[in-house]
Amino acid sequence: MKLINLKTTTAILIVTIAISTGCKKTDDSLNLTIKAGFACGWGSGEDSLEISRNEIKYVYFVPSKSPEAVIRTSRNVTESEWNEITEAFNMDEFSRLDYNTCNICVDGCDEWININDGRKAHNIRFTKGQGIPEISKLQKKLADLRAEFNNL
Repeated sequence: MKLINLKTTTAILIVTIAISTGCKKTDDSLNLTIKAGFACGWGSGEDSLEISRNEIKYVYFVPSKSPEAVIRTSRNVTESEWNEITEAFNMDEFSRLDYNTCNICVDGCDEWININDGRKAHNIRFTKGQGIPEISKLQKKLADLRAEFNNL
């Protein structure tokens, strides 16, 4: 009889530990914010995306024409879309990227991405349209979002 109680007690203890350990996991993606955009010289245009767990905000304007945004809109993020975005890059790998162009300094265009996961933040600035292998999936998603908002 004691053997059965010991097995039952052990099983209950193992299940309890497994459940409590699983519940203590924190989801770093809840604090994740991705900001991205581009800026071009001669006042030819700027855009920015701000992506968080709940919302995507998009702003586009041409400074030489008006200080007011041409497009300023936002929408909610679905669970599947959020998963797609967070799986499109690795924060540790992104943090090691070292890009810092200044094409806008000579009237060219720069693209930038800033990611903050609540623990650390990192920013890169690179030639607009330049493909970066380590974040190619994220770049594709950002391009898709820009296209979506520009077609509204």
